[in-house]
Amino acid sequence: MSHVIEAIKDNPEVFAAVVAFIGIGGGILGNFIGARIQLRGGRAQADAARDAARITAEAQRLAALRDDRRREIAQFIQKTRETVSHAEALYQRDHEGVHQAAARIAYLELSQKQAELELIAPVSLVELARRVVEVVESCMDLADDRALAERGRRRLEDVPAMSPHHVWAQRALRALHEARAANLARDENEYAASRSTARAALEELPHLTDDERLLLLDDTYRFPLRERRRDQEDSLDVALGELVTAARRLLKSEDID
Repeated sequence: MSHVIEAIKDNPEVFAAVVAFIGIGGGILGNFIGARIQLRGGRAQADAARDAARITAEAQRLAALRDDRRREIAQFIQKTRETVSHAEALYQRDHEGVHQAAARIAYLELSQKQAELELIAPVSLVELARRVVEVVESCMDLADDRALAERGRRRLEDVPAMSPHHVWAQRALRALHEARAANLARDENEYAASRSTARAALEELPHLTDDERLLLLDDTYRFPLRERRRDQEDSLDVALGELVTAARRLLKSEDID
């Protein structure tokens, strides 16, 4: 090897050729290495760009889902309160047909919102929404069952004090109340006596129909309406409270960011 080197040094032309060859080879090798480095750098940049795009897309998807959940949950709660409000209005004296139609429409819309929650909310939240709807349905069933008698009772209360029928209305109200109390106490004799007194008083009120009189008398077999409505109100408050708490946790409403 040393003889080859000495021969190259002694021959300037060969030495120049070798130097040139080494320069060309080194340039090619340098370009190759540089290209490899650039290729790897380009791939790394591309991978980083894809990762960033994927992270951004996922963040946008989660933000959109969060907005959808917030909107649907809020509308579900609103429809719950609206439906119950229409059901409660059935106990009032006026516009029975209007409130019945409004309650049915609101309930259908509530059912639609419940179905939408089933598609975008976690199972735990869907279950809480189902419990809310069960309470709403209970409120509607009670209104359908007891509202007519309650409106009749309110008509008795509305008889003016100066009316010749006021005494009979008050007597009927008192006897109906005593009949219900006797029924709850399982006192059959007292119940029969109070019911008879109520019937006689109701017959003295010409603004009532026979169906209304019978409805008021039969309603004395039931539990006091005021207590049932209060129990339902409490149940709805609990069910909605659990739903709202879970929704706030899901939406991270307590976060300061």
